[in-house]
Amino acid sequence: MNLIQGNLTIRNARLSDAEQLCVWWNDGKIMAHAGFPNGLNEHPEKIRESLAKDSDETHRRHVIENNGTPIGEMNYRNKGEGVAEIGIKICDFTQQEKGLGTNLFAMFIDALFSYYRYNRIILDTNVKNIRAQHVYEKKLGFTHVRMRENSWTDQLGEPQSAIDYELTKADWQTGCNKPQNYLHLRQERPDEYFAVESITREAHWYGNWEMTPQISDTHLLVHRLRECPSFVPELHYIAEMNGNLVGHIMYCTSKIVDEAGKTYETLTFGPLSILPDYQNQGIGKALMGYTFGEAKSLGYRAILIFGHPDYYPRTGFQPASEFGITDSDGNSYDPFMALPLYDGALDGISGKYYIDPAYENLTQDDVDSFDKKFPPKEIHTPISINVLLDRLAPSAQKALEWAKGKSLMIMQTKSEREISSMDGVDSETIDIIRTVMGAHGFNWGKPSNKTSHTNGG
Repeated sequence: MNLIQGNLTIRNARLSDAEQLCVWWNDGKIMAHAGFPNGLNEHPEKIRESLAKDSDETHRRHVIENNGTPIGEMNYRNKGEGVAEIGIKICDFTQQEKGLGTNLFAMFIDALFSYYRYNRIILDTNVKNIRAQHVYEKKLGFTHVRMRENSWTDQLGEPQSAIDYELTKADWQTGCNKPQNYLHLRQERPDEYFAVESITREAHWYGNWEMTPQISDTHLLVHRLRECPSFVPELHYIAEMNGNLVGHIMYCTSKIVDEAGKTYETLTFGPLSILPDYQNQGIGKALMGYTFGEAKSLGYRAILIFGHPDYYPRTGFQPASEFGITDSDGNSYDPFMALPLYDGALDGISGKYYIDPAYENLTQDDVDSFDKKFPPKEIHTPISINVLLDRLAPSAQKALEWAKGKSLMIMQTKSEREISSMDGVDSETIDIIRTVMGAHGFNWGKPSNKTSHTNGG
């Protein structure tokens, strides 16, 4: 289970989390409420062995993050007959008593009912934990089932009493505390191929910088990449919101070849597709952030992409040229970017970059034929770059002569830094470009409080 709402994330625990879990579990202050004031004296290797046995069907541990920093854990266990037993620990004391536990529990519960088909959820708490009882009963709608007096003994030999709670799916669905607009991220299933291709088609329908009206090839690319040896299905994730598929991201392996012919395996992602009605809500960023972590845990060193040169640096990408990496033709330019997945991942590595030929071997005839599988849709007529050029001073028009005859979208292949460095371009030109692009639905330039990425994020 991988859930995201704002700055909060609940994600499947990875093997690499064993050290952090070990720190928490061995801390008596953190574990005291569970009856272990002396800690558990666990070892990372034993925890890794246990995590490796986790599955969605039986038992799954999760790490809670706030702004990307681990602050606690959650878990559920399948008790059979549609019943899940759940638990939570906010292990960072500075994050306690802020209402985070209530929000996290609400997402967790809703996902178990909505996406994992459980019908009843149970939990228990120490009878002394009055605050937790208030949250369970008053904020989450749990029913007090029973109190078990002196039912267990803590690590110091002291008898403890517990209260059992339960919550049914029917009661949850009729309650007023259901969380809205959280993301559920998971791997793509085979029965969703067409739905994912449809999302891609909608998200990239306008993705063309030529002036000839034509159908975008991106949904055909998704279809073909699944059959490529370079495709990494473990990293093909979809995003669900309120039970609807709203976006996806897919990855393929790629490579850097140095002058001596030595090859270094890397990744590229794309397409990254978000339905138009759900763009500008952070879904693309969430898909990237989560899958970057998964890619690292799978042992990949870096991700290289060709993308929006003013958007992707916000997620950690840097110009590939800074690492001595060029495209396969030996060229460097701002839209070609790299993201090392760990410190030093690209140290001492330089050369030419190669991706699967499937990204390039798409003909318009193939696209037109493939598109017949989908409902008819009016072909988009591109907006001419002239709507911008006509507003610029002659010196700026001359600087942008390379864009003549193209659609306005060609500007998204150029960063603000690159445009600003051209002769005849001043700050007024930059403001005009940003304004015109925004008026036609495209964000352009460095991030500001008034802009956000549209096409795919």
